[in-house]
Amino acid sequence: MTPAKFIRTTIAEREALGEKLAKKRNSLHIDIKDAERATRIPAKHLKNIEAGNYSKLPPKVYTKGFIQNYASFLGLSPKKILAMYEKEQGLEQRVKGAKGNKKNVKPALKTPRMVVTPKKLLLFGSAMAVLGILFFIGWQIKILTAPPALSVKSPGDNLTVASDYVYVEGQTDREADVYINDVKIGTDDNGVFKERVSLQNGVNILDITAKNKMNRATNVERKIMANLSNAPVAVDRTLYPVEAKIVVGPHPVTLDIVRDGEKLNIAKVMLPGSTQVFYAKNDIVLSTNNGGSTRVILNDKDLGLLGKEGQAVKDKKFSK
Repeated sequence: MTPAKFIRTTIAEREALGEKLAKKRNSLHIDIKDAERATRIPAKHLKNIEAGNYSKLPPKVYTKGFIQNYASFLGLSPKKILAMYEKEQGLEQRVKGAKGNKKNVKPALKTPRMVVTPKKLLLFGSAMAVLGILFFIGWQIKILTAPPALSVKSPGDNLTVASDYVYVEGQTDREADVYINDVKIGTDDNGVFKERVSLQNGVNILDITAKNKMNRATNVERKIMANLSNAPVAVDRTLYPVEAKIVVGPHPVTLDIVRDGEKLNIAKVMLPGSTQVFYAKNDIVLSTNNGGSTRVILNDKDLGLLGKEGQAVKDKKFSK
């Protein structure tokens, strides 16, 4: 009788979501920084997505938005990629649940008897005195070198808004400087700050940092979802013939606008990807801290960037 022959086959291991995205990006010869600029998703989040480090990513609603946008950018099916993400998330939760059911049993420890003598009491008292002195010195050093306090009153985290701006309010130490996405803002004598910040449609990440003179910093992050209407604003162009559209990117900027001689109360800090349109009867005067990230479109004519990256532009006048 002829023995049966068996054919050996190899079952390929299923490719993980992060590996699939990284493989696709590498095949397109796209650097992670280029992907960050194109999708406006921070590079650290893209790296964690490709590494499968979901615990280091924002809440699920934002992570799904990042993954969907990233898949579209790479030319992959967002629906299939999100299905892979949901499947991997379910597997991770089952693994965590299984680990949580294990009970750690610790053996009972026998407490040895200790005989107290005057010599031991003296040594113990001396040791406690030395420790107290060291603790006091360390406490003083910690006070001198500690990062500044930072309290952000508003906006709240994971907030959804329908407007194109929010007010960032809070307080820090009197001597500390405050930055929003690396743009310095003002504080009063008590360290209180309030700044209007423009938003782009979709997810906005506000990085609020307080930094003291010793360069020690405290950071607070706020994630804002802006659902903006794309409906155009009705403006009588015969009355306001000057239209200036300001487009910001790739870096945030500070912006001051004077329209027909009157300074406007606008969002001073504009995030990358945000846009504002201004109308005037005669002229618009613009000042920005970064001409290389401030683009002006005057009456539908693209005038390009106002200057080089990091170059401050003051009192640039636009008229019909």
